[in-house]
Amino acid sequence: MKEFFRKIIEIYRPFKKVMATIFFFMICSQVLMLVSPYIYGKIIDGIISGAEMKKIIVLALVTLVAHVLSNIVGYLQGRCEINRLEFDVRQHVSKQTLEKMFSFSVGQHNNQNSGVKQSVINKGEHSLTTLAHTILYEISPIIISIVVTISALFYLSLILGAVTLTGVGCFVGISIYLNRNIKDELKDIENMVHDNEKVRSEILRNMELVQINAQEKKVTGEYDKGLGKIARFGKTMWTRFLLFACVRNLTIGITRFLIIIIGAYYVYKGVYTAGYLVIFLSWSANAFGRLNSVGNLHRRCMELYISVKKYFVMLDIEPEVKIIPNPVRVDGLDGRIEFKNVSFKYPVRNYLGDDEVKPPSQNDHVALSDVSFTIQSGQRVAFVGQSGAGKSTLTHLILRSYDPDDGQIVIDENDLRILDLKHYRESIGLVEQSVTLFDETLRYNIVFGLNGRGIDVTNDELGEIASMSCIDKFYDRLEDGFDTVIGEKGVKLSGGERQRVGIARALMKAPKILIFDEATSSLDTENEALIKESIENASRGRTTIIIAHRLSTIKDVDKIFVMEKGKIVGEGKHDELLETCEVYKNLVSNQVTTI
Repeated sequence: MKEFFRKIIEIYRPFKKVMATIFFFMICSQVLMLVSPYIYGKIIDGIISGAEMKKIIVLALVTLVAHVLSNIVGYLQGRCEINRLEFDVRQHVSKQTLEKMFSFSVGQHNNQNSGVKQSVINKGEHSLTTLAHTILYEISPIIISIVVTISALFYLSLILGAVTLTGVGCFVGISIYLNRNIKDELKDIENMVHDNEKVRSEILRNMELVQINAQEKKVTGEYDKGLGKIARFGKTMWTRFLLFACVRNLTIGITRFLIIIIGAYYVYKGVYTAGYLVIFLSWSANAFGRLNSVGNLHRRCMELYISVKKYFVMLDIEPEVKIIPNPVRVDGLDGRIEFKNVSFKYPVRNYLGDDEVKPPSQNDHVALSDVSFTIQSGQRVAFVGQSGAGKSTLTHLILRSYDPDDGQIVIDENDLRILDLKHYRESIGLVEQSVTLFDETLRYNIVFGLNGRGIDVTNDELGEIASMSCIDKFYDRLEDGFDTVIGEKGVKLSGGERQRVGIARALMKAPKILIFDEATSSLDTENEALIKESIENASRGRTTIIIAHRLSTIKDVDKIFVMEKGKIVGEGKHDELLETCEVYKNLVSNQVTTI
């Protein structure tokens, strides 16, 4: 718990001055709240003793001034909250989350279920800001009120102050006991919620598949079953919590009863006047009246605590790809790539819903084993092999989505691990089998990789790129040209058109290294021919790597690397490999498309 609050304090450290100001206003507000009951007691004593009406009016005016001052303090506090804290905190937390997400390697993102990740982030951010808001604006005023009230009661009467303090202590002790009793069950509920959110995310992402297969009732039932399990567990847990909370709340009634009895006794004995009894009762009511709301606040804070803790666990995960201090920045990359005895196993997914950071573990399956090869600057090469041979793994390592377990990757005579990763990736263009597109304009998607320089790109430059990537073949049917919104995932475009947009985006960066990862595998013959033309246009003067199942797209490359079970089993040109590499010969003979 100590570490938990340390992290919250660290997050809110930039706002310490404004929070200190708000606490000051809260203390002023609570002190002013004690003034009116005190004056009421004095008014009652004045009436009983037969004081002049003038004195009573003066005392009443004091309560009015206290009320006005309290409103002024409340206004100043509210202005401070709105202008310097509330919106800024949300912005700060959201930015911090994104920065942490971007510190993770591409491989770490690939190894996580997107639904669970989104659930942890959304609930964590919301719960963190809500928890801080609850502590600052609801719990802190209660604590300040109780401290100020008990201090005032001690000032008037040691006995009444001690009784009040004992009652508050019992209340807090029972609350801590409740917290420890129910904490593990709250974690179980949170885990069930994340698992169910994963199911919901999968349903929403695959809505078309569900409807086409007429499985709406099945998936709805599975999701509803999970919700029912959460509801049954939660009802049992919170019913038990409610019973303990009722016992805890009895301490308030017992303490107030003792204050009334002791206060009345002092009045009868002549130690205090009747007005002081009013003060005692009003002040104790002020303290314990606020404690009555602690039950709901306690329950809410426990729920928020579990969500925030999972969020903190996620923030504590170490990036697997480490960026060294003062990395090497290579301007004018040539594009020479060398693998030296590289071996690699994919790490096992760490579940983001875990309650603590676990050390990464590895899969038993070897993705690459002792792989060595060299690609010269400007060379166009291809990697072929059956699915699972390790072809795409090579692209992941070249992009430094992961670091190899053994061996070395060298880019222009520099170990990849010492390069400025952001600058290095700006020199690489990647076109994957499934091109990722934003629900934005065609222009936005093409210039996305330009690091903010996209606004300077002219239509003439876009037209040149469109010609190289064969976008010009379908450009005329776009209603708004480059400003046409292409829909979520580029739904307004065909598969081949999306591929060409991906090629255009890669080319717009003017990359030194260009990678095509299965860019034609899911296309028909006509689109394959267009993409092949685009690849030929794009690869001129660039180091180009083509990952392919369809050998028709790579027949004319400078060199072909043949892969099998994570190893390179042959390299050379097409005709050479037909003579020397049995694996390649089998791949060719099994192709439907004639080379």
